[in-house]
Amino acid sequence: MNWNINRFIPLRKVLKSMQNGIESKITSIKFYNCGYCMNDLKRMYKEIKKHKKVIFRARVMLIDHKTYGKILVDTGYSHRIYENGLTSKLYHLINPTYYTKKDHILYQLRKDGIKPGDLSMIILTHLHPDHIGGLHDIKNTLIIMSDKCRKKITGARYKELVFPNQIGKCMENQIMSVSVNNKSPLKGFKGKDLFGDGSVWLMELEGHAYGQIGIYIPEKKLFYVADAVWGTDFLKYRLRMIPRLIQNDYMAYVQTVKKLTALKGVSIISAHGEEVYNDAQ
Repeated sequence: MNWNINRFIPLRKVLKSMQNGIESKITSIKFYNCGYCMNDLKRMYKEIKKHKKVIFRARVMLIDHKTYGKILVDTGYSHRIYENGLTSKLYHLINPTYYTKKDHILYQLRKDGIKPGDLSMIILTHLHPDHIGGLHDIKNTLIIMSDKCRKKITGARYKELVFPNQIGKCMENQIMSVSVNNKSPLKGFKGKDLFGDGSVWLMELEGHAYGQIGIYIPEKKLFYVADAVWGTDFLKYRLRMIPRLIQNDYMAYVQTVKKLTALKGVSIISAHGEEVYNDAQ
């Protein structure tokens, strides 16, 4: 019998795309930096004794899903961060922010050949301005957030940093809120299997912001934790008083950090840290 190795290439591709017995559903994952702020680590963490200014980039995640298309997670900063009156001035006073038109998520997506209409949905981890800044510029796209998070669109307290000019009333009919309280693949974390196929999990990450969620991709063993921690290098550090006051629930923040620290075999990527993700991993 004459064997033709090319006959087995499709099977080999399928086998390569299988992880834990499940065919791969994620085509690619990419991160974009959409503006940044600067802060002094000594003023943030008790264990840091010397002044050191650090850039905290506003990271946006793009998931290309074989079934559900291009999924954007958060939208980074936009020019609107400068247009909220006194609130913006106070925000910049404690959190100096830097943004140009080239930082906008849509500008960067277009450079990659992706139009706004190519996005199937946007997942918001929480409602702070460095995560929802570009939302106004992406029209008629499904917006997914936790049910807790949705409650903060109106009536948020000042310290919760939800700016009214970031989400318009016209967007209300685009929002789908979900309950994130089921058992998840990650020990100690509640979650929601977004599509029911195990490919994308919304994970509860209480502490920093009310209703904050992260994104877990099991086949990549990738956990995007948004602002649950401002960088994996800081998991071991304790917050000083002012950063504590910014947290929605400091004790919940501490518990979330402990659970993240205990995770094994998972790549943790934060919204503002220096972690590097290699899509080939």
